[in-house]
Amino acid sequence: MKKLSVLACAVLFAVSCVSGPQPAPAAPDWVLNPPGPDGTNTYFVGYSSAGSGDVAKATDDASANLVAGIMNYLGTKVTVDSTAQAKATLDSYQADIVQTVKSESTGRLSGFSIKERYETKGPNDSITVYILAAYQTRELEREKARIAAVFQEQDDAVAKPEAAGDAAASGGRWFDAVRFYIEAAVAASGVDIDNADIKLERNVNKARAVLSKLRFVRVDAPSAAGLGQPVPQPFQARLVHGEGDSAPAIPGVEVFVAYQSRQASCRVINRTSREMSDQRGMISFTPPPPDFVGKQSVTFTLNLDSARALLDKMPRKYEAYVDALSDDLSRRSIVFEYNVASQARNVNTGIAILDLGIDGAPAATTVAQGGLMETLVKERFKASVATFDTAQLASQDDNAILQAARARYGSTLARVIYGTAVIDKTVKDGTMWQATARMTIRALDLTSGTVLYSTEKTAVMVAADENQARRSAMLQVARDTVAKDLMANLP
Repeated sequence: MKKLSVLACAVLFAVSCVSGPQPAPAAPDWVLNPPGPDGTNTYFVGYSSAGSGDVAKATDDASANLVAGIMNYLGTKVTVDSTAQAKATLDSYQADIVQTVKSESTGRLSGFSIKERYETKGPNDSITVYILAAYQTRELEREKARIAAVFQEQDDAVAKPEAAGDAAASGGRWFDAVRFYIEAAVAASGVDIDNADIKLERNVNKARAVLSKLRFVRVDAPSAAGLGQPVPQPFQARLVHGEGDSAPAIPGVEVFVAYQSRQASCRVINRTSREMSDQRGMISFTPPPPDFVGKQSVTFTLNLDSARALLDKMPRKYEAYVDALSDDLSRRSIVFEYNVASQARNVNTGIAILDLGIDGAPAATTVAQGGLMETLVKERFKASVATFDTAQLASQDDNAILQAARARYGSTLARVIYGTAVIDKTVKDGTMWQATARMTIRALDLTSGTVLYSTEKTAVMVAADENQARRSAMLQVARDTVAKDLMANLP
């Protein structure tokens, strides 16, 4: 019995030993000693603990710890100065790492894979998760360079054009320098970068400093020209940078040249020609023969449209800078004023205007002719009344009038202005009468037979009496409407 008891005790002890708690397996070596690069891969270990045995939370936190290690290796971090593009690039990259860790796939990031996981329990049911990841060193360095380039691109957007502007300015390429400085200022205004306002103001000031010395020096220009005659000499200016007329010239720059011209409707419009400064910085321009009398101008303006287009990209909060630069850009011009005069007042001219009734038949009056003569004499034209057959005047046959004038007046007249004036209609409006007069005239050169001028004008006048309204309309169209147009356009 005693032997049996001893044997039983031995068995029980053995069973007790077998069913008791087993020692935990030893942790992998990489948990305590993360492996270094092996020539092919660079290794990263992420770990974290969670209470109550929450494996999912511990795994998420370990993944975040792993990502942090990789980001630390990349040496790139998001700050308040980072662009939206840079932030999005980094966020996308981090999301790919997390998804690879969770799914243990290898397709999301080239060269990145999860090698091992290890879990261990601690006091109070806590659990710690370790994750070992391998990243092919070549691919890791490629990603590092890619992400660094995105972050660097932000600063380069300002630094590169500013450096290019400095280089252009030091090399005497002032025109290019302005464009580069404005490009840098616009870049600083469009993204959140470190000291953005300081960089923007610095580049705006650099652009304005260069612009302030870009100017045209007047060389030569005519003070007067004859209507319809070639301009006697070109308008000339030299484009320079600096103080004084002998400042360094700027060659090869496009300049807009604006001058005036009259349309068929008699409306004066601006026309533009594009010219280039030559090797001496000279711009020389001769406009077409002027086609109306009075004060006219020719304006040279630097073509800075590319710089103006850049300013449109600046946010509204920088409006003060935009206005200052726009004002400086618009001042890069020079204006030449000259007077265009007609020689018509010095030429012996015969005037023959036929009044027509409302029915179109010749009238016994000479109201229109008298009105036109009154204005021309007042303006000191060498004008006199010429007589022609009424049928010839009514027909407006240039050849018939030309032959008759040559035969009748010979060399005493150089020109003839002839035509008709008619009352188109009269209308009673309440107690008042309204009359519309229309006048058609032509000016002929008796030597060449050329038609120098031709027009048709109308005028409307109101009077208490029908006859007075007709007479006033005739005088108005001849003395004012046609006479002014004639003096402005007859060469």
